[in-house]
Amino acid sequence: MRAASEAQLILRQGFERFDEVRADVESVLGQGDGLPAKAVRAQLEEAGELWSWFHESTALYERMRGLWGDLDSGGDLQALAAASEYFSEYCDHCASHVAELDGAINSFLELRSKLVELREKVAPIRERAHTSMAAARDELESAASLQGKFALTARLNAVSDRLSDLDTGNVEPDPNRKVTDWYRDVETEIAEIRDAVFRLVY
Repeated sequence: MRAASEAQLILRQGFERFDEVRADVESVLGQGDGLPAKAVRAQLEEAGELWSWFHESTALYERMRGLWGDLDSGGDLQALAAASEYFSEYCDHCASHVAELDGAINSFLELRSKLVELREKVAPIRERAHTSMAAARDELESAASLQGKFALTARLNAVSDRLSDLDTGNVEPDPNRKVTDWYRDVETEIAEIRDAVFRLVY
């Protein structure tokens, strides 16, 4: 019982640390700075299912402790034998889950570090894209009688929507494309639209 109680405490502490790190990863998302929030939150939600297992496991643990506590009041010895076997196995299970949690915690810490690093890489490209987008809108607005202006405006609006999706991280992961690649694609397309406006005006 002492061993099972200690194992339960260590497991709970592991889950609390796990949840802290998971919340720490969540804290860097949703700031409109281009991090792939949608994909990362899907990972966090999947990992969060471990909490359901923990609560179910803890509830069963407490029920078995209740059976064990009935020993002095003439509880069912067969049930108590089962509880004794359960506690022995529970210690082993807790140890394996603590090791699993340690791996998940380390993965989350590494993920957060990569997200912070990615934000720094994206920042200058994102800033250029937004500066170029603002310039393109001004140039189109100034070219009042430009032939093909409406088509170019529609094209620019579509690029603007993609840029907004990138900023909010509302994009599907692609193993062949990085976030920086997507921002460069947007930057290139805006440049092409600006070149088209320049050619038609001059």
